[in-house]
Amino acid sequence: MTNTQKFTQWSSLLAYCVGGVSLLVCPQLWRLILQLDFLGRTEGYLRLIGLGTLQPTGPTHGAIFGSILSRVIYVNGILLMLVLRGMIPLSFALVFMGLDTLLPVITLVIWYRETEGASVSLFFREIFTLLFKFRCVTSGGSIAAIFFVGLFQMFICLVFVIRPDIAQNILQLDDFQGHSNGFLAGVFFTLSIHGWYHVTNASAVNHPFVPAALCYRLLLNVPVLLILVLVDQIERNLCLTLLSFDLCSSIIILLFVTFSKKNVSTTEKDEQTLLTPDDKN
Repeated sequence: MTNTQKFTQWSSLLAYCVGGVSLLVCPQLWRLILQLDFLGRTEGYLRLIGLGTLQPTGPTHGAIFGSILSRVIYVNGILLMLVLRGMIPLSFALVFMGLDTLLPVITLVIWYRETEGASVSLFFREIFTLLFKFRCVTSGGSIAAIFFVGLFQMFICLVFVIRPDIAQNILQLDDFQGHSNGFLAGVFFTLSIHGWYHVTNASAVNHPFVPAALCYRLLLNVPVLLILVLVDQIERNLCLTLLSFDLCSSIIILLFVTFSKKNVSTTEKDEQTLLTPDDKN
Protein backbone atom coordinates (compact mmCIF):
# COMPACT_ATOMS: atom_id res chain seq x y z
CA MET A 1 0.00 0.00 0.00
CA THR A 2 1.40 3.39 -1.00
CA ASN A 3 1.64 6.41 1.28
CA THR A 4 -1.17 8.03 -0.70
CA GLN A 5 -3.47 5.10 0.03
CA LYS A 6 -2.46 4.99 3.69
CA PHE A 7 -3.10 8.70 4.18
CA THR A 8 -6.46 8.48 2.42
CA GLN A 9 -7.61 5.62 4.61
CA TRP A 10 -6.46 7.14 7.90
CA SER A 11 -7.69 10.64 7.09
CA SER A 12 -11.09 9.25 6.09
CA LEU A 13 -11.27 7.25 9.31
CA LEU A 14 -10.24 10.10 11.59
CA ALA A 15 -12.01 12.98 9.88
CA TYR A 16 -15.12 11.67 8.17
CA CYS A 17 -15.90 8.63 10.30
CA VAL A 18 -15.40 10.42 13.62
CA GLY A 19 -17.28 13.46 12.35
CA GLY A 20 -20.05 11.31 10.92
CA VAL A 21 -20.50 9.33 14.12
CA SER A 22 -20.63 12.52 16.19
CA LEU A 23 -23.27 13.99 13.86
CA LEU A 24 -25.30 10.80 13.92
CA VAL A 25 -25.11 10.10 17.65
CA CYS A 26 -24.75 13.57 19.15
CA PRO A 27 -25.82 16.41 16.81
CA GLN A 28 -26.30 18.57 19.91
CA LEU A 29 -22.51 18.84 20.10
CA TRP A 30 -22.44 20.41 16.63
CA ARG A 31 -25.34 22.64 17.66
CA LEU A 32 -23.35 23.90 20.62
CA ILE A 33 -20.07 24.43 18.75
CA LEU A 34 -21.49 25.93 15.55
CA GLN A 35 -24.45 27.73 17.15
CA LEU A 36 -27.05 25.95 15.01
CA ASP A 37 -30.81 26.34 15.38
CA PHE A 38 -32.71 23.05 15.63
CA LEU A 39 -36.02 24.03 14.08
CA GLY A 40 -38.40 21.57 12.46
CA ARG A 41 -36.68 18.38 11.33
CA THR A 42 -33.18 19.87 11.41
CA GLU A 43 -31.86 17.48 14.06
CA GLY A 44 -33.05 14.38 12.23
CA TYR A 45 -31.65 15.59 8.92
CA LEU A 46 -28.31 16.28 10.60
CA ARG A 47 -28.25 12.71 11.86
CA LEU A 48 -28.86 11.51 8.30
CA ILE A 49 -25.98 13.68 7.07
CA GLY A 50 -23.81 12.03 9.71
CA LEU A 51 -24.92 8.63 8.45
CA GLY A 52 -24.10 9.69 4.91
CA THR A 53 -20.64 10.85 5.93
CA LEU A 54 -19.82 7.27 6.99
CA GLN A 55 -19.45 6.23 3.37
CA PRO A 56 -17.22 3.40 2.13
CA THR A 57 -14.35 4.49 -0.11
CA GLY A 58 -11.97 2.55 -2.29
CA PRO A 59 -8.22 2.24 -1.66
CA THR A 60 -7.27 2.18 -5.35
CA HIS A 61 -5.52 5.19 -6.85
CA GLY A 62 -8.29 5.63 -9.40
CA ALA A 63 -10.93 5.93 -6.69
CA ILE A 64 -8.67 8.25 -4.69
CA PHE A 65 -8.18 10.55 -7.67
CA GLY A 66 -11.93 10.58 -8.23
CA SER A 67 -12.55 11.52 -4.60
CA ILE A 68 -10.02 14.36 -4.81
CA LEU A 69 -11.80 15.83 -7.81
CA SER A 70 -15.24 15.47 -6.26
CA ARG A 71 -14.25 16.97 -2.92
CA VAL A 72 -12.40 19.99 -4.26
CA ILE A 73 -14.86 20.92 -7.01
CA TYR A 74 -18.19 19.17 -6.43
CA VAL A 75 -18.45 19.30 -2.64
CA ASN A 76 -17.14 22.84 -2.26
CA GLY A 77 -19.23 24.07 -5.18
CA ILE A 78 -22.49 22.64 -3.85
CA LEU A 79 -21.81 23.83 -0.30
CA LEU A 80 -21.05 27.32 -1.58
CA MET A 81 -24.31 27.29 -3.53
CA LEU A 82 -26.28 26.26 -0.43
CA VAL A 83 -24.63 29.00 1.63
CA LEU A 84 -25.28 31.69 -0.97
CA ARG A 85 -28.92 30.63 -1.16
CA GLY A 86 -29.17 30.90 2.63
CA MET A 87 -30.04 27.23 3.01
CA ILE A 88 -27.30 26.21 5.46
CA PRO A 89 -25.28 28.19 8.02
CA LEU A 90 -21.85 29.38 6.92
CA SER A 91 -20.20 27.87 10.00
CA PHE A 92 -21.49 24.39 9.13
CA ALA A 93 -20.40 24.67 5.50
CA LEU A 94 -16.93 25.92 6.42
CA VAL A 95 -16.20 22.78 8.45
CA PHE A 96 -16.70 20.50 5.46
CA MET A 97 -15.25 22.93 2.93
CA GLY A 98 -12.12 23.12 5.05
CA LEU A 99 -11.82 19.34 5.30
CA ASP A 100 -12.60 18.79 1.63
CA THR A 101 -9.96 21.30 0.58
CA LEU A 102 -7.15 20.55 3.02
CA LEU A 103 -7.20 16.74 2.86
CA PRO A 104 -7.24 16.48 -0.97
CA VAL A 105 -4.38 18.98 -1.21
CA ILE A 106 -2.31 16.94 1.26
CA THR A 107 -3.17 13.77 -0.66
CA LEU A 108 -2.01 15.36 -3.90
CA VAL A 109 1.26 16.47 -2.32
CA ILE A 110 1.94 12.96 -1.00
CA TRP A 111 1.12 11.44 -4.40
CA TYR A 112 3.36 13.97 -6.17
CA ARG A 113 6.31 13.24 -3.87
CA GLU A 114 6.12 9.46 -4.16
CA THR A 115 5.21 9.15 -7.85
CA GLU A 116 7.90 9.33 -10.49
CA GLY A 117 6.97 11.71 -13.29
CA ALA A 118 3.96 13.06 -11.39
CA SER A 119 2.37 16.16 -12.88
CA VAL A 120 -0.96 17.92 -13.21
CA SER A 121 -1.44 16.49 -16.69
CA LEU A 122 -0.76 12.96 -15.40
CA PHE A 123 -3.31 13.46 -12.62
CA PHE A 124 -6.07 14.51 -15.02
CA ARG A 125 -5.05 11.87 -17.55
CA GLU A 126 -5.46 9.20 -14.86
CA ILE A 127 -8.93 10.50 -14.00
CA PHE A 128 -10.15 10.74 -17.59
CA THR A 129 -8.71 7.32 -18.39
CA LEU A 130 -10.51 5.94 -15.36
CA LEU A 131 -13.88 7.42 -16.26
CA PHE A 132 -13.97 7.14 -20.04
CA LYS A 133 -12.48 3.71 -20.73
CA PHE A 134 -15.71 2.18 -19.38
CA ARG A 135 -13.91 -0.87 -18.04
CA CYS A 136 -16.75 -1.26 -15.54
CA VAL A 137 -19.25 -1.92 -18.32
CA THR A 138 -17.03 -4.42 -20.11
CA SER A 139 -16.26 -6.14 -16.80
CA GLY A 140 -19.94 -6.89 -16.36
CA GLY A 141 -21.44 -8.54 -13.29
CA SER A 142 -21.46 -6.76 -9.95
CA ILE A 143 -19.05 -4.04 -11.13
CA ALA A 144 -21.46 -2.97 -13.86
CA ALA A 145 -24.32 -3.03 -11.35
CA ILE A 146 -22.36 -0.81 -8.96
CA PHE A 147 -21.67 1.62 -11.80
CA PHE A 148 -25.26 2.00 -12.99
CA VAL A 149 -26.73 2.10 -9.48
CA GLY A 150 -24.22 4.80 -8.56
CA LEU A 151 -24.86 6.78 -11.73
CA PHE A 152 -28.61 6.79 -11.11
CA GLN A 153 -28.16 7.64 -7.43
CA MET A 154 -25.76 10.49 -8.16
CA PHE A 155 -27.99 12.31 -10.64
CA ILE A 156 -31.41 11.72 -9.07
CA CYS A 157 -30.17 12.90 -5.68
CA LEU A 158 -28.51 15.93 -7.25
CA VAL A 159 -31.96 17.08 -8.40
CA PHE A 160 -33.16 17.04 -4.78
CA VAL A 161 -30.00 18.85 -3.66
CA ILE A 162 -30.78 21.74 -5.96
CA ARG A 163 -34.53 21.61 -5.31
CA PRO A 164 -35.29 20.03 -1.91
CA ASP A 165 -38.82 21.40 -2.18
CA ILE A 166 -39.47 18.81 -4.90
CA ALA A 167 -38.62 16.03 -2.45
CA GLN A 168 -40.80 17.73 0.16
CA ASN A 169 -43.79 17.81 -2.19
CA ILE A 170 -43.34 14.28 -3.55
CA LEU A 171 -42.80 12.68 -0.14
CA GLN A 172 -45.24 14.94 1.73
CA LEU A 173 -42.61 15.96 4.26
CA ASP A 174 -43.07 18.43 7.11
CA ASP A 175 -42.92 22.14 6.36
CA PHE A 176 -39.42 23.57 6.29
CA GLN A 177 -38.36 25.62 9.29
CA GLY A 178 -35.09 27.47 9.75
CA HIS A 179 -32.36 25.71 7.78
CA SER A 180 -34.16 22.37 7.59
CA ASN A 181 -34.51 22.68 3.79
CA GLY A 182 -30.75 23.09 3.47
CA PHE A 183 -30.02 20.14 5.72
CA LEU A 184 -32.47 18.00 3.75
CA ALA A 185 -30.53 19.05 0.65
CA GLY A 186 -27.41 17.99 2.56
CA VAL A 187 -28.90 14.53 3.09
CA PHE A 188 -29.39 14.07 -0.64
CA PHE A 189 -25.97 15.59 -1.26
CA THR A 190 -24.26 12.86 0.76
CA LEU A 191 -26.27 10.28 -1.19
CA SER A 192 -25.17 11.90 -4.44
CA ILE A 193 -21.54 11.66 -3.32
CA HIS A 194 -22.13 7.99 -2.52
CA GLY A 195 -23.26 7.57 -6.10
CA TRP A 196 -20.07 9.23 -7.35
CA TYR A 197 -17.95 6.85 -5.25
CA HIS A 198 -19.87 3.94 -6.73
CA VAL A 199 -19.05 5.23 -10.21
CA THR A 200 -15.34 5.80 -9.55
CA ASN A 201 -14.82 2.48 -7.77
CA ALA A 202 -16.66 0.63 -10.52
CA SER A 203 -14.60 2.45 -13.15
CA ALA A 204 -11.46 1.33 -11.31
CA VAL A 205 -12.88 -2.25 -11.25
CA ASN A 206 -12.48 -2.30 -7.48
CA HIS A 207 -14.09 -5.63 -6.56
CA PRO A 208 -13.69 -5.25 -2.75
CA PHE A 209 -15.93 -2.19 -2.95
CA VAL A 210 -18.91 -4.40 -3.87
CA PRO A 211 -19.27 -6.17 -0.48
CA ALA A 212 -18.40 -2.91 1.29
CA ALA A 213 -21.26 -1.11 -0.47
CA LEU A 214 -23.67 -3.95 0.31
CA CYS A 215 -22.70 -4.07 3.98
CA TYR A 216 -23.02 -0.30 4.25
CA ARG A 217 -26.54 -0.35 2.87
CA LEU A 218 -27.84 -3.44 4.67
CA LEU A 219 -25.98 -3.47 7.98
CA LEU A 220 -25.72 0.27 8.65
CA ASN A 221 -28.27 2.25 6.66
CA VAL A 222 -31.26 -0.02 7.21
CA PRO A 223 -31.09 -0.34 11.03
CA VAL A 224 -30.18 3.33 11.54
CA LEU A 225 -33.07 4.51 9.36
CA LEU A 226 -35.48 2.28 11.25
CA ILE A 227 -34.27 3.61 14.59
CA LEU A 228 -34.53 7.24 13.44
CA VAL A 229 -38.11 6.83 12.23
CA LEU A 230 -39.14 4.94 15.37
CA VAL A 231 -37.90 7.79 17.60
CA ASP A 232 -39.58 10.33 15.29
CA GLN A 233 -36.37 11.98 14.13
CA ILE A 234 -37.30 11.71 10.45
CA GLU A 235 -40.56 11.45 8.54
CA ARG A 236 -41.97 8.02 7.73
CA ASN A 237 -42.19 8.71 3.99
CA LEU A 238 -38.55 9.81 3.85
CA CYS A 239 -37.50 6.70 5.76
CA LEU A 240 -39.51 4.39 3.50
CA THR A 241 -38.06 6.02 0.39
CA LEU A 242 -34.45 5.70 1.54
CA LEU A 243 -35.04 2.16 2.82
CA SER A 244 -36.66 1.10 -0.44
CA PHE A 245 -33.82 2.51 -2.49
CA ASP A 246 -31.16 0.80 -0.36
CA LEU A 247 -32.97 -2.53 -0.43
CA CYS A 248 -33.68 -2.40 -4.17
CA SER A 249 -30.09 -1.40 -4.93
CA SER A 250 -28.78 -4.22 -2.74
CA ILE A 251 -31.04 -6.77 -4.44
CA ILE A 252 -29.89 -5.62 -7.89
CA ILE A 253 -26.23 -5.84 -6.90
CA LEU A 254 -26.71 -9.25 -5.25
CA LEU A 255 -28.47 -10.57 -8.35
CA PHE A 256 -25.58 -9.46 -10.53
CA VAL A 257 -23.08 -10.98 -8.08
CA THR A 258 -24.92 -14.31 -8.14
CA PHE A 259 -25.33 -14.27 -11.91
CA SER A 260 -21.67 -13.46 -12.53
CA LYS A 261 -20.55 -16.25 -10.17
CA LYS A 262 -22.75 -18.74 -12.02
CA ASN A 263 -21.25 -17.64 -15.32
CA VAL A 264 -17.73 -18.07 -13.97
CA SER A 265 -18.45 -21.53 -12.58
CA THR A 266 -20.13 -22.59 -15.84
CA THR A 267 -17.15 -21.38 -17.85
CA GLU A 268 -14.74 -23.27 -15.62
CA LYS A 269 -16.78 -26.47 -15.99
CA ASP A 270 -16.81 -26.08 -19.77
CA GLU A 271 -13.05 -25.62 -19.78
CA GLN A 272 -12.60 -28.74 -17.67
CA THR A 273 -14.82 -30.70 -20.05
CA LEU A 274 -12.77 -29.61 -23.05
CA LEU A 275 -9.51 -30.76 -21.49
CA THR A 276 -8.13 -34.06 -22.69
CA PRO A 277 -6.98 -36.68 -20.16
CA ASP A 278 -3.36 -35.78 -20.95
CA ASP A 279 -4.09 -32.07 -20.31
CA LYS A 280 -5.69 -32.88 -16.96
CA ASN A 281 -2.61 -34.83 -15.93
